[in-house]
Amino acid sequence: MYGKFLETTTGCVIGGAGPAGMGLLFNALRTGAIAELAQYGLIIVDASASPGVGRLGDYQITANSVGDVFLDCLRDPAMADVFAPLQQSPAYWRIFHQAQQAPLLSEVGELLLLASQLVLDHIVAHYNVQLWSETLITEVIRDNDQYQVWVEHRGQVQRIRTGSLVLNLGGRQDPRCLVDGLKAQGLQAPALAAVRSADSLLRMSPAALRECFAPVVARGGDFVVVGGSHSAFSMLENIASALEPVGLQSVSLVHRSPIRLFYESLEQARANGYEFDPVADVCPISGRVNRSGGLRYRALDVGRQVLERGYVGSTSVRARLLLTDGSDPAQTEAASQVLGNAAVVMQCTGYQPLLPVLRRGDGTVITLRQVTGGLDSDASGCPCDDQGRRLHGLHLFGLGSGLGVDPLLGSEPSFSGRIYGVWQFHHDASRVVIDAVLQRLADLASPQPAIVHLEVGVTHGWPQELPDPAWGKAVIR
Repeated sequence: MYGKFLETTTGCVIGGAGPAGMGLLFNALRTGAIAELAQYGLIIVDASASPGVGRLGDYQITANSVGDVFLDCLRDPAMADVFAPLQQSPAYWRIFHQAQQAPLLSEVGELLLLASQLVLDHIVAHYNVQLWSETLITEVIRDNDQYQVWVEHRGQVQRIRTGSLVLNLGGRQDPRCLVDGLKAQGLQAPALAAVRSADSLLRMSPAALRECFAPVVARGGDFVVVGGSHSAFSMLENIASALEPVGLQSVSLVHRSPIRLFYESLEQARANGYEFDPVADVCPISGRVNRSGGLRYRALDVGRQVLERGYVGSTSVRARLLLTDGSDPAQTEAASQVLGNAAVVMQCTGYQPLLPVLRRGDGTVITLRQVTGGLDSDASGCPCDDQGRRLHGLHLFGLGSGLGVDPLLGSEPSFSGRIYGVWQFHHDASRVVIDAVLQRLADLASPQPAIVHLEVGVTHGWPQELPDPAWGKAVIR
């Protein structure tokens, strides 16, 4: 199919070195599991020239955690020597001085990129892990109990045979998912041309937003945000702040479930006069109210102002909230009308995973089953196909995939989405994935695989052993 290519065999491939993939590597290094993973053979594949953070730092919004949460990912004594150079970094001290505040994601991204590069350099140098940067995963084939991972680097094709694949390549927002979801609620769906991804809009500066949407404001076009999460209220604030100077007067927010607010404790929620279910809305592990589904920090402030005053933040832009859960038919009808007439609809309804082509050994396409907020997967991120068959050896838990609510991860019972977050990636979420990968490799009775590169597809003689390709910034045997 690919003609002449190189082939490699290893125990585990980590596809994607963004927040989720790096979270697993941080956790494996901190707990000592990296040595065992490396014994089976470990290859990290990432499309970026500078792996480590994905596009986290591109967002023009605040985080939904305080700075200390991100520092907690770095302060383990087992990592002290690895992270010692961070003490010389201005990025570290900017987050340090915001320990009890929610920092900008651009600042978080800068810190995590530096920390990730230190981790990658360390595990490559000390554990014989391979890092293939600027390398794109183009196709994955599930062949019996193994996976074939096809990758491309600067036009050169390679196949990696592996017993376990951890695949977190980021997320995307498909406007058709929004349109289909609205139709399923009986709402008039907007034209596809009107739908704009919040993922792209939240990366734009105020000046860029004005340049893009000032003509729409001048024509009197209506703006609608769909969603009720952190990104939806961040989008409300960004669009109101950017477009108020050019005449934006109002924006509608359509949400299918009540707006939930996050509080550190029951006492804090009660002191703020917030009504909640003491069982369904409280995480039994942390005691936090709406731990997974509630608005936090800056989004919480914006949400409370909208709920109490009807205006977005400190602007004079009015916000109209329209709940479409069926409890108020008048709101549902109004939502349908504003969606049908909107000039711009901003999609803040979650992500779908970015995936390469997935196939079985016979060439048939594999489609992963989706549920609210992500993929239908078990506690280790092992997904089901559209027939309900578990794809053992494949693990996805990053953006667009997520993990379902699990008692060990902690969440409020009323939360029905998927669990994401940098801290979870670095701790509980990746822990169960690491355990599952190691157990699978042990069950497969894989010896320490010698990584051999062969030229396949030649038409004469035996395959010829070739020197290792110098892919990535650090490839060590």
